[in-house]
Amino acid sequence: MDVEETENLHAVGPISSVGLGRYVLQAPLGEGGMASVYRAHDTVLGRTVAVKTLHADLARDPSFRERFRREAQAVAALNHTNIVAVHDSGEDTGPDGAVPYIVMEYVQGRSVRELIRERGADPAGGTVPLDRALAVAAAVLDALECSHGQGLIHRDIKPANVMTTGDGAVKVMDFGIARALQSDATAMTRTGTVLGTPQYLSPEQAQGKPADARSDLYSVGCMLFELLTGTPPFDGESPMSVLYQHVQQPPPVPSTLNPSLPPAVDAVVARALSKDPAGRYPTARAMADDIRRVAVGEAPTHSLHSAPTVTAEDVTVDAGAAETFTFRTVAADAGATDAIAATFRFVASRQQAQRRTLRNARIVALTSVPVAALLVAASVFGTRYVFPDLAHTPDPRATGPYLSCDPTASWGGGFNPPSFTGMSPAEAQTCAEIAGLKIDQKSTIGAKYNKDTVTRQEPEISQSVKRGSTITIWVSTGGDPRAKGDLADCEVEEQHGKVSTPWLKGRTPGAARICADIAHLKLVEAGKVQDRLIPAGQVARQEPGTEDIAVGGTVKVWISTGGDPRAVGELSGCDSATDEQPEAPSLQYMTVANARICADIGHFKLKEQRVPDRVWPRGEVVRQEPSSSSRIDPGGTIRIWVSSGPP
Repeated sequence: MDVEETENLHAVGPISSVGLGRYVLQAPLGEGGMASVYRAHDTVLGRTVAVKTLHADLARDPSFRERFRREAQAVAALNHTNIVAVHDSGEDTGPDGAVPYIVMEYVQGRSVRELIRERGADPAGGTVPLDRALAVAAAVLDALECSHGQGLIHRDIKPANVMTTGDGAVKVMDFGIARALQSDATAMTRTGTVLGTPQYLSPEQAQGKPADARSDLYSVGCMLFELLTGTPPFDGESPMSVLYQHVQQPPPVPSTLNPSLPPAVDAVVARALSKDPAGRYPTARAMADDIRRVAVGEAPTHSLHSAPTVTAEDVTVDAGAAETFTFRTVAADAGATDAIAATFRFVASRQQAQRRTLRNARIVALTSVPVAALLVAASVFGTRYVFPDLAHTPDPRATGPYLSCDPTASWGGGFNPPSFTGMSPAEAQTCAEIAGLKIDQKSTIGAKYNKDTVTRQEPEISQSVKRGSTITIWVSTGGDPRAKGDLADCEVEEQHGKVSTPWLKGRTPGAARICADIAHLKLVEAGKVQDRLIPAGQVARQEPGTEDIAVGGTVKVWISTGGDPRAVGELSGCDSATDEQPEAPSLQYMTVANARICADIGHFKLKEQRVPDRVWPRGEVVRQEPSSSSRIDPGGTIRIWVSSGPP
């Protein structure tokens, strides 16, 4: 549930119920750019639920609705205390056409966004207490560890998508929706639209590159930063300026804004906010473990070292900046990316010019005290060594889109290389010449939208180089023409010799094989599995999930045989033991005969023991170990005690 501001929300919209009247919509809870959320009443089970309905403009796309359905099935399989449970999903009909919906657990509480705002307005304390902030972040990471293990990437972690209850429980919302919206595996849609919340988007999402599990960890880092300081790490006057900062600017150190924070917290946040995904925590579990170490006063696995920083005075905060945005370009694909790249370069040039003005002003201020010493040094060593900025002659080509290519050297003669990402090879060559650098061009697997543009560079913009250094750039060879429609999310980009494994679950073996081929991977059918959630003949499991894998690597898939036809009525939950993460079904109250059938359906073993009982009828299961809904090993054993009647 992407619960945004509730004021100014209209009453329940053009539909009053979904699920053929089962879920009666009662009141709006919130709405965003993708969907609306309502409090609703489940007339069958008599409980309060939350219903999310997709906006009509998105629901008109049949391929999107199919992906939405497939994602809802996968999300329903997530079973974790920190994830809002999905009870049901389907498609109804409204005045504007199809209405895809998801029925979720109703969480009574407040979002982390509200929690941060309340603390900021409290004169007694402007930030969330450290122990509470760390506990919230760790709980979110626990939820992500579960979803990432199932191959689901959230892609929109932010304070508004995390709920806290009165008893301190933390619930993460909106799993699967963001994944379906970004079906082309990037933040760029087919119409040239960038979707997301700028303050929490990872650098790769901001540049329209594929997101993976580490993108979620970056977003958690942004949220943790805001919990600790009361403000997100990057903010600005426009969404594009915020995106630019995610890509180009080093993050502030939390303790510069909240001096009470220990260095260990700074280290955790710095690692989570690494520009390069490879520099972040490898898994949600690793980051959660570090946070829990810090919470008890222990050191994290990585110290802060010499992480690049900016200070509080360099952070621009604008409370009125948009929380979510849509940036539309005139053309799609390459044109859309060119427009975004050009905008990044324009913002870069403006900010580079501002930094030069500020730097020169600071030099003037500093010279007011040790002016004599500087003048002596200048006369002895030469102006170029004392005032490299003032001695530098600007390149006449460094105008317009090339303004940010003219470097400003530091005292040691080093400088941060310009960003070549999004440039054509010719533009990159010109920019490098202006910066006094050499270019080593290589090819890499890319996507349709970034053909013949730079997708990566080494050294990166956060590192220091000197004139004459060589920058290696990787230029995209473009995408596969087959990557469209339901195969759009199969197009992935190479990063350091690896690609993100596309989501294959729910596809037919033939479609999965084409998808793997588009991603430059091999596919092997490892066997068949019984799966009650995936229709027969579709991929039920894959290995690896959506983790990075070497180009040309192998993905194993298992094909669903569907559910067991006997799993109905009292036996309807027996096939839960065949899920990817098997759970013990409820055998209590069953007759021993039905318990044996249940074991056959669920492919687990029974160990029976007779016990006298005055209450339970002869032949009924009195109790079981492990209890229902407990995790069990595939093909494991469940022990049952069967009543033998009164002693």
